[in-house]
Amino acid sequence: MFFICRYIYKHLAILTMGSDFDDISQPKSMKGKCVFSKTAVIAYVVVTCLVIVAVGLMAGLINKDQTPVQVAPVTTTTKAPAAATTIQQLQTTDITADPTVVETTVATTTSPGPWSSIRLPPFLVPTHYVVDLKPQLEPDTDGIYRFYGKSQAVFMVNQSTNYIYIHSNKLNYTKVEVNQSGDAVPVQQWWLYEPNQYLIVELQSNMTIGSSYTLITEFHGELADDLGGLYRSTYTNAAGNPVVIATTQMQPTDARKSFPCFDEPALKATFDIFLSWKSPYFALSNTPPVVQEVTNMWPGYSTTQFNTTVKMSTYLLAFVVCDFDSVEDPVNYGVQAKIYARPAQILEGNANYSAKITPEILKYFEEYFNVSYPLAKSDQIAVPDFAAGAMENWGLVIYRETALLYNPQVNSASNQQRVAAVVAHELAHQWFGNLISPLWWDELWLNEGFASYVEYLGTNQVEPTWEMMDQFTVSDLQRALNYDGLVSSRPIVAENVNTPSDINALFDTISYSKGACIIRMINQFAGDNAFKLGLENYLKEYAYGPVDHNQLFAFWSAAIASTGGTNPAPNFATAMQSWTLQMGYPVVTMTKVGATVTVTQQRFLLDPKADKTQPPSNFGYKWTIPLWYVNQSDTTFITMEWVYPDQAFTIDGLGANDFVIGNYGGYGYYLVNYDDANWKKIISQLNNDYTKIEVKTRGQLIYDAFSLARAGQLHYNITLSTTEYLVQDFHYVPWESCLDSLAYLDQMLGRSKVYGVYSNYISKLVAPLYTNVTWNDTGSHLQQYQRINAIGASCAYGNQDCINNVNTQFSDWKTTATNSITPNLRTTVYCNAIAYGETGDWDFVWEKYKVESNSQEKAKLEYALSCTRTPWVIRRFLDYILDENGFVRKQDASSVLQDLCYNEYSRDITWDYIRQRWDYIYNVYGTGFFSFSGIISSCTSHFSTEFELQELESFKATNSDKLGSGVDTVDQSLEKTRTNIQWRADYEDTIFAWLSDNTP
Repeated sequence: MFFICRYIYKHLAILTMGSDFDDISQPKSMKGKCVFSKTAVIAYVVVTCLVIVAVGLMAGLINKDQTPVQVAPVTTTTKAPAAATTIQQLQTTDITADPTVVETTVATTTSPGPWSSIRLPPFLVPTHYVVDLKPQLEPDTDGIYRFYGKSQAVFMVNQSTNYIYIHSNKLNYTKVEVNQSGDAVPVQQWWLYEPNQYLIVELQSNMTIGSSYTLITEFHGELADDLGGLYRSTYTNAAGNPVVIATTQMQPTDARKSFPCFDEPALKATFDIFLSWKSPYFALSNTPPVVQEVTNMWPGYSTTQFNTTVKMSTYLLAFVVCDFDSVEDPVNYGVQAKIYARPAQILEGNANYSAKITPEILKYFEEYFNVSYPLAKSDQIAVPDFAAGAMENWGLVIYRETALLYNPQVNSASNQQRVAAVVAHELAHQWFGNLISPLWWDELWLNEGFASYVEYLGTNQVEPTWEMMDQFTVSDLQRALNYDGLVSSRPIVAENVNTPSDINALFDTISYSKGACIIRMINQFAGDNAFKLGLENYLKEYAYGPVDHNQLFAFWSAAIASTGGTNPAPNFATAMQSWTLQMGYPVVTMTKVGATVTVTQQRFLLDPKADKTQPPSNFGYKWTIPLWYVNQSDTTFITMEWVYPDQAFTIDGLGANDFVIGNYGGYGYYLVNYDDANWKKIISQLNNDYTKIEVKTRGQLIYDAFSLARAGQLHYNITLSTTEYLVQDFHYVPWESCLDSLAYLDQMLGRSKVYGVYSNYISKLVAPLYTNVTWNDTGSHLQQYQRINAIGASCAYGNQDCINNVNTQFSDWKTTATNSITPNLRTTVYCNAIAYGETGDWDFVWEKYKVESNSQEKAKLEYALSCTRTPWVIRRFLDYILDENGFVRKQDASSVLQDLCYNEYSRDITWDYIRQRWDYIYNVYGTGFFSFSGIISSCTSHFSTEFELQELESFKATNSDKLGSGVDTVDQSLEKTRTNIQWRADYEDTIFAWLSDNTP
């Protein structure tokens, strides 16, 4: 149970990032009505079949997997008036009435065209949009919430063509017209090509190269609660009444759900935004309002006109219509920095912390990058329903409430760190992702890797006592290494990224954590001066434009040379591409004979039987490695040398009896192995005086040893011996590394003969730590974290004093009006009280959960509910999670299911339940925000038998077309399961023997 309890601290904020690992659904068919004669139907079917065959052949010729589905085009019968291409013209255009369905005719033939490609062609380049949206925050007579819109997309023509195709998804059009310099351009026909989410307009003649045109549309769509595009969110106000707001999540491909646009990151433009609302609501967008109320836009509505944006990508747009309050710190360094949230959250002071740190982080980043924040404001808003942790929309960052709001009277130290880290992450994106954006999503790491690394710098600036840079190794480095040690991993610069689902799958550990690790490694060998100079020149050169990694590498190479540093051979770009263009990482083996150490490298894979040459790599799974190392005689003096592919490397002049430690400080993205004698000397040093080895390295030694043993490259007798010294070392980082590493053993041994002696060993190991930290909520930030580790592990492995304390504190809460449990220990106390308690305890927490208004506290209660060991309560909770009445918010459903899957007592019930309801889950939640990857990974993480392997293979075969972003995760889970089966056969008896010899 302890390892589920750790899950909330380790993975609730697993990505203090812009986006979670969620899936984006494929488009569903639009609905319409047509009446045909019998003859027309027959003719239509024949022609359609011929068209499908032709399009299918074309798709094959251009190497597309997907056979296009032809959608009937329609032609409007009205003539387009002159377009309004400026704000002033838009205000005078006749838009006083809601759109109504115009008369259309159905075309029966359509020639195949380039719209069968998922990528937009380079023919049309957007320059400016005018977007006017009116979300209706009350349902119509059918109970449907809708929004209405009018847009103008201005674009330049680079190649002669009579086709306009622009992204559109789930929008119903009532006007589609084209204009050039105020004159209508004759339209032959237009239609929706849903497989690739296009609106296609065929003109009667070719457009003129070098000329500007405007696509004018009127449309409407459903203001659904699907957490994608423009959607609705709901909360209960202080009076107990439901309040509906409109908000957005555009990344990566949902701007097209809000209005038709060229929805690719490199196709940047400027935007004039108009949002309409009714009192007491108001509107927010990326820029400050230029006119708060524009009249005569939509009858019965007020309209806010916003300043023209800078040149930016569509996925960074943000629209919010709400009744929120705001707060801002009086110190803003010249940039307005308001925090918006529900009125009750502002009143309770829950936004004060983020308001305080935001200006300081912005100022720090401006100075660090030497590039000014380019906008007039940096608003941030916490909305009740949000799929991601947060989203970096330029000038209006949108957050899940738990990622922005913090109250020290109610929330824990981990809640505070998550808020600080997420705010720093999103503000880092204002430069990395917003000022510059990737040419295509395959370079997503240029956004997310940077933000994931720089967030540590920003958080460290405002909270210097938290030891953030030490935490990096256990929070991001080891997470990335775990993921990347699989054959089914991928390179940082992704391959074959085409569909929205492909794009969405990139928001993973590789883009975020591995990307951050590679950037941190570069920072370390380049030095701060070169690192920052390269970033400054890169940001200034490509401001407001698209980039790729080659441009970044060129600036870093030049900066290293100009600051007196030495670039790796043959050049910086080639050396670093061995880390970005091939998956995986090496294990560096340091073999010491006398005074000489021989250094070699090979690809590391967790599966010892995997083919290390597959899939093929242009780099042959060799890397240019910066190796940091120390000698026993002076562990304060760190040497860095380059280890090149296929070149022998030796270190000479060491003491014959000294040990050597590689990757000192944990800056390199690799593992290090040693000969047994060297390992034993390191272990002896840890046991005699662990302080001679710095803290990050102590944690990394434990992690490396467990990873190597799991892959069959180190004996478990040595690996387990690296943990014995922890009865003396009470620092958070090595303990966190140890507990994370032991989690694998806990999963594999949980139902085996070994578990009894294993749990006894953990109890013995953690006992001194438990005694040291006590239950008094005092000490530094990391000491508070360590208290959670100590109490969680002690209770989980049966420490009766720990369980008694839990029961006493929980009982006091149940019988008094005040919750006196310290915020730092609430998750641990709640979870263990339910695990060791009765059904009535679960019911008590459930009732508290239903009425709790503080989002952080609600998350703790929600997590505790997953700790139950009672089968029928587990089943009831599963029904509650997926209940259409919304007992659990849709944004939380996947994370709660993951929590249940990590619970030893609920995982089988949950996996069976999920498989039985998979069609329902996919249909209801498969619209972009549900973490199919997380569900599959957590529910199968313990699989280690042939029967479980067969179950997983059957699940994949049955649901191959309903896995969303979880397609790759299923393959990874299959790989892990096969490895787990072999691991148990190879190592259970070895571990049992060592534990028996070392446990009283």
